[in-house]
Amino acid sequence: MTRSDLQPLREILQQARRRYLTVRPHGFELNPGEPLRPVLAVRILAFGSARTLYQDRKPLCRSLDGIEPTTPKSQRRCADCALRRRCTSQVRLDLLADTQPWRLLLAHTSARNFLLYETQRRERAVALYDGLHRISVINRGSWGELRFTHAI
Repeated sequence: MTRSDLQPLREILQQARRRYLTVRPHGFELNPGEPLRPVLAVRILAFGSARTLYQDRKPLCRSLDGIEPTTPKSQRRCADCALRRRCTSQVRLDLLADTQPWRLLLAHTSARNFLLYETQRRERAVALYDGLHRISVINRGSWGELRFTHAI
């Protein structure tokens, strides 16, 4: 599939309510109460930058493009925000896993791992939107680091 082949699907998913994929040290939590899954096969639909301001480990403000917050009442832009330095820079992934649309926000080493993976695919002239990808969770004690590989 090419990027343009996925455009109608992207438009439908933009209107659908996306659920955020939760990463635990031992795997992905897709649905509460179900066993954690250490590996997921996904189709990547889109990626971009994001920012989140956390307070007491909970998101206080979020921007899915790094420019404007998603809070509907907010009139300010991220560049003008006094709290911007406290935000966590992230990579936003929109993906399909188990035929469901999910959004995954990556920070720190997981974001670096994804960007390295995307760069390797681009250098080999292989589109990121082609085929399935495997995302594995590596247990780092109190958090899970994500690794990306091409699914066969």
